[in-house]
Amino acid sequence: MRYGNLTVIGTSHIAEDSISRVREAILSEKPEVVAVELDHARLHALLSEEKPRFSPAMIKVMGLTGFVFFAIASFLQRRLGKLIGAVPGQEMKTAVQIAQENKIRIALIDQPLSITMSNLSRISIREKLKLVRDLILGFTGIETEKIQFDLTKTPSSRFVEMAMKKLKERYPGLYKALVSDRNEHMAKMLARIMKLEPESRIVAVVGAGHEGEIVRLAKAYL
Repeated sequence: MRYGNLTVIGTSHIAEDSISRVREAILSEKPEVVAVELDHARLHALLSEEKPRFSPAMIKVMGLTGFVFFAIASFLQRRLGKLIGAVPGQEMKTAVQIAQENKIRIALIDQPLSITMSNLSRISIREKLKLVRDLILGFTGIETEKIQFDLTKTPSSRFVEMAMKKLKERYPGLYKALVSDRNEHMAKMLARIMKLEPESRIVAVVGAGHEGEIVRLAKAYL
């Protein structure tokens, strides 16, 4: 998705074709800036290939709900990645490595993970209980139809829009903490770069669920 000097690539963190799309976009666009959906801590973990280390100290920083969600999400990403032979986050790592190899500036545009997880801990008790119940039941509470798609490929925009709509309807607090708050942060970061460097080409690599809203918000912030 393109707007002005900004090109946003929506990816799946475990899809092999996302890696190819990111590589092709950066090499063809030859941007002055590569922006990625990472903060400093996640970038370090990705480049060092460290596995998440869970400790009681993390609960103090993230809050109990944030810590539990982080642990579950990390586990699921690793399991799905192992299932299809992919490394979660490889498309982000590829974007950073290509930028480094071609001496392209890198912008880390996501808000710190600790803030996201802390915000997640503030969702209502009712929503937390609903989330736990759905996790136990295998998310049967939000599955109104059987949907099959290839995990090795980035999901279609139609699927992403539908999934985001369902997430927002069933878990509004979760959606705000994980999606909309981060969309605003990333869009503001991109808009700032676009204002300061109107002649610079920017390629932003973000999860597919963030792509459309980030572009819309970036337009509004310019």
